[in-house]
Amino acid sequence: MSIINPFSVIITFAIILAVLAYFRPKTGRMVVGIFFLTMALGVNVPILLTDPTLFAATGAKAFLPIYRWFFGEILANYPIPFVIALILFEMSVGILILSKGKAVRLGLMAASLFCLFLTPVGMEEITAPLLIVSFVILMRHEFPEPLFRLRKPIRAAMMTQS
Repeated sequence: MSIINPFSVIITFAIILAVLAYFRPKTGRMVVGIFFLTMALGVNVPILLTDPTLFAATGAKAFLPIYRWFFGEILANYPIPFVIALILFEMSVGILILSKGKAVRLGLMAASLFCLFLTPVGMEEITAPLLIVSFVILMRHEFPEPLFRLRKPIRAAMMTQS
């Protein structure tokens, strides 16, 4: 087995995220939020457009029988709605994490649950819970401001004009 494989990549990514979350929480939050948006738009949208049945095939090797049943019976028959729901979920999680206050914590909790539920899908996902370490570290912080502002708040704009 090569030193560069899916496991070493995820483990390295999880360590980097945990270090960022601990020492640079704002940057760690940005990376986690953008990661979820990238997975939704950069990975799952192309899967939706090219081969939405890919997830059903992946779940056929799941560790738990209920996962194999779900992927083989439910997801195999409705791959497009599933992939659309997955995209919307990951986008929502990313947006929540990049938001402020309780929304950030909600996004981090959803991300944690997602990683837990993803784990039994197969060997490629077995390291997903390692990402939860950074989510828990980030949950310890308060984020009173959203990471990005699309425009100035109306009050601030009115005050600078007067």
